[in-house]
Amino acid sequence: MTTRTQPQDKTVTANGLKLHYLEWGTADNPTMVLLHGLRGHAHSWDSFSEPMSQDYHVLALDQRGRGGSDWAADGAYTPDAYVKDFTGFCEELKLESFVLVGHSMGARNGMGFASLYPKKVRSLVVVDAPPGNMPDGDRIRQEILGAPEEFDSFEQVFNHIRAENPLPSEEVLRRRVKYQVKELPNGKIGWNYDIAIREEFRQPRRTPPPGMWDAWKVLTCPTLIVRGLETDALTPEAAKEMLDSHPNSQLVEIPGAAHMVFEENPEGFLTQVRNWLQNTG
Repeated sequence: MTTRTQPQDKTVTANGLKLHYLEWGTADNPTMVLLHGLRGHAHSWDSFSEPMSQDYHVLALDQRGRGGSDWAADGAYTPDAYVKDFTGFCEELKLESFVLVGHSMGARNGMGFASLYPKKVRSLVVVDAPPGNMPDGDRIRQEILGAPEEFDSFEQVFNHIRAENPLPSEEVLRRRVKYQVKELPNGKIGWNYDIAIREEFRQPRRTPPPGMWDAWKVLTCPTLIVRGLETDALTPEAAKEMLDSHPNSQLVEIPGAAHMVFEENPEGFLTQVRNWLQNTG
């Protein structure tokens, strides 16, 4: 029977917030940092973190308002706030040079950070996220609008999420939901991320997040763009524009995957990223 590697749960105070992260592997290896998406968490990456920890010191961060990290007292969930958190995280852990992997919102935060601190990001992996506004915004908004605040059981949450996400395996989806919910004081099951994040999407005139094209166009580090072939978030046209405006970038497309690429086709995602990193150096 194979014994699975387990991460260490750790916290650090950065930019005035206690931030939780998972540490995989040994600090003797090169560092890799993982940034999840809008409704994700540090455990979203487990299927990727575990095998990559053979070669990397993997740090998967719970960004503000999610998982075990503090919620923003002022309700600020902006690209600038996330980048300031991550800058503080890097300072506290004395991270000088690392591979940065981000999904969706986390990818956009990664672009912003890499544009400001180019010497720290040795290489960047952008998972299913355009620098501009995402065309799937209406879908995400509708999913958030349609999600109850309370459920009677974990299974009820799982079935709700499964209806919106048919591609991940049951094991992977159950893990996602496990860390996405919590038991409420009334015994019900609720979401384990700040309601302020959901409220932003419930506003009828929600201001679209600022584009990251300016940040993208000044990147110099080797960058891998990962696109799920069935995604509605990163269009082929946007992916081509990303390639054209960043000469040190490369695109791979993962079959059997939509927006949650690393959950929907974990092996395909792992293989492509690992091969690219080996060839990039």
